[in-house]
Amino acid sequence: MLLRAALIAIALWIPATPSAAQPLFGNPFADAAAYRAERAELSEARYRVRYEVTRVERGGAPQISELIIDAASDWALVREGERLTLHDFRLNRVFTLTDDSFTTMNGLAFLTFRVMERQNRSYLQRVLAAAGAQGELSDACDAESELGLAIPGAADAGVTDFREQRGAITLRCAARDIGGFTPGDGAAAPAAFWATMHAEMLTHPALHRRVRETGRAPALMEVSYRGGTGGLSQRRWRLIAVESVSVPYPLDAALANATAATLDEIVAPGAGQIALDAIAGRFDGGAPTLQSWDQRLGEIARRDGDAAASMLLLPAVNMFPELNCSGAASPNICRLMRGLRGLSDPAPWAVIEIGMGEQERNIPAAIAAMQRAQESPHRDHPALGAAFALAVLRFDDAAVQQARTANLPMDVQAMQARAIAAFPYNPAYWTDLSDTYAAQYDLFKAFTLMDVAFALPMPSAARDNGVLRGKRDLYTRIRRDFPDASLPVTP
Repeated sequence: MLLRAALIAIALWIPATPSAAQPLFGNPFADAAAYRAERAELSEARYRVRYEVTRVERGGAPQISELIIDAASDWALVREGERLTLHDFRLNRVFTLTDDSFTTMNGLAFLTFRVMERQNRSYLQRVLAAAGAQGELSDACDAESELGLAIPGAADAGVTDFREQRGAITLRCAARDIGGFTPGDGAAAPAAFWATMHAEMLTHPALHRRVRETGRAPALMEVSYRGGTGGLSQRRWRLIAVESVSVPYPLDAALANATAATLDEIVAPGAGQIALDAIAGRFDGGAPTLQSWDQRLGEIARRDGDAAASMLLLPAVNMFPELNCSGAASPNICRLMRGLRGLSDPAPWAVIEIGMGEQERNIPAAIAAMQRAQESPHRDHPALGAAFALAVLRFDDAAVQQARTANLPMDVQAMQARAIAAFPYNPAYWTDLSDTYAAQYDLFKAFTLMDVAFALPMPSAARDNGVLRGKRDLYTRIRRDFPDASLPVTP
């Protein structure tokens, strides 16, 4: 998948640095009272800044608004127009508030989008440079200013310096003026203000850090960047006031969490309730254990035969990484594994063959295995569809034509949704669909699905499943390498 390549590339260039002890993932469907209890400490915001914001996109007409930030020590409330957004750095969550409800997303979603997009800009610049057309795309200084971050150690990073004159500080990048600021003289800003500025007031990261060094909200800050062949884009923030306020933590316990409803759109109708029930351990009588799953496969084998039971072997491996057939702890699972290749039914082994073909990029082998599985009464099994969905994502035009000619299923999201509905305790099915959305740069949906995967009551999978462990390590390193986006210390 495209995302895997992108994330591997990210992992290669991100060095390990110290980070804040904030959670990477959380339950996206908790009620407001639970989030408040998780915080424990509900300090008030006593610092407010008001800015007049002017935005010009590619030489267009200026758009003017007012931005208000109420900042506490570890959270900030942002108001701009009709938008009301709570950045909770202690919980690593962003809440969009209305009068009676809220939705929430992982606090890393927007940062990860910006990191991936910055990598994409570097790739496009290299392609254009090789084609002799590098002037048709913005350079590193432009990309870093628009996205508000620079990749540490990147070969194409913009070279910056500052010039100070009459109290105003100008940022230069690639030997041209791209922005600057005038220091403010109001009260010192709390830590949450700077992390909020990183998310809400995108500017070149060198400029952000220089402003932060003053300890006070800037009286004026501006940045400009080019966007390909379009006109110049500009952002300008003029300070209206710094005020002392007393604003309580705004996620009121009476607000309803409406995030689950988005899963019906992201996955399929009914998926929100399935996720709620799975996270709470209510789905299908409760979360499985290795022992109960082994018993389930034994019952299916006795009732429907070994082939039917063997279709559930891959979910077993995903959910229970501690599975070990060297002993006698899982007799049914291990017996089925040993007999997998000898089954006359082609579907159970096809699940494995398709997975290997997808991982090895041997798409003809994956298609051939799926074709053989069509002779099985289990050809429509959700586990088989989930495996084939990942292979379909790697198809080129010839593979698409071959699969369609063979009348094989091709709707990736439908296959992944069926697997989630059938086996919602398997975190891998949630992360598979998450990867599909992330490859499309839809990080809100991707992180919502990842949050579900990590919130499931499957502790050994969350801790030891290779895919989940890899995601946890990757996003830990991303957050460590971009400390401006979070707090230096979480109490």
